[in-house]
Amino acid sequence: MAKRSNKTLVLSLIAEADEVAKEHEIYHEQYVVTASEMLHKLLASIHQVCLDVEASGEAARVVKEMRTKLKSDYGIKTQANSRTSSIVVRYIVRSNRKTAHVYGRVIEVAMANGITPEQLPEFIQDRGGIEEIRLSVASSEEKKANEDKWANARSALSSLLYQREPIGKVVMNTNTLLPAACDVEFSYLICNKNLKTGEIDVLGALYPSADLETQALQLQITTAFAMQYSGTNQFYEKCEELGLNQDILHRWMKLNGFSDDAAARDFTRILIRSTKDINHEGE
Repeated sequence: MAKRSNKTLVLSLIAEADEVAKEHEIYHEQYVVTASEMLHKLLASIHQVCLDVEASGEAARVVKEMRTKLKSDYGIKTQANSRTSSIVVRYIVRSNRKTAHVYGRVIEVAMANGITPEQLPEFIQDRGGIEEIRLSVASSEEKKANEDKWANARSALSSLLYQREPIGKVVMNTNTLLPAACDVEFSYLICNKNLKTGEIDVLGALYPSADLETQALQLQITTAFAMQYSGTNQFYEKCEELGLNQDILHRWMKLNGFSDDAAARDFTRILIRSTKDINHEGE
């Protein structure tokens, strides 16, 4: 037989929970909301100091003095190439590097958007709070870093392709030069294998397209990077991860003049090293 519920006990527990809910509401209003408002005003004050330093005409000397004091008085080291605003924020927020980084990001975004210190609290609220601004900046930086990585890899691959022995020659039936443009490196032909002669027939020439070249080079890079795992237990997993077919990869390897897996891996290692060299040159 099912146990009868104790209605009085249930109501008592609900009432107890309601009381604690009221306490939480008071806490949230008095401490969380108020603390956020005070923090936003504090950031506005920091923002104002950043603007004052930059407008002073003595920003370099101020930054030098702040960096010296941070190191001598607080044992805090800063990078010589840091923005003025970053040094100012670090000087004011001395105890916590992560907090200074977050505050600095918020102020940088505000300054980039032409937000004044008076407008900053409302700006932060409209953008969903400090954490949302930080995440948006992090996402933007990650996207930029990824774009730079691909651009460096495409540049490295272009250089390697020019250095390699051509995998074939094309003789055109016309004296017309292939179209070229300043934003592309290569020419693109529409080809088909002639089943009767075994030769490659050129059926058309594509007008230069930076988008097409970007896609083509990135596909070559992705394929080459996958080939560095050929002959290892990781090859299948890497192909699955990149959405590539192992058989097609091996046909690609032979088509591009690599005699075996080792030759393809050597090419990939050179490509990776060249990409890193480009990154180092840009520092």
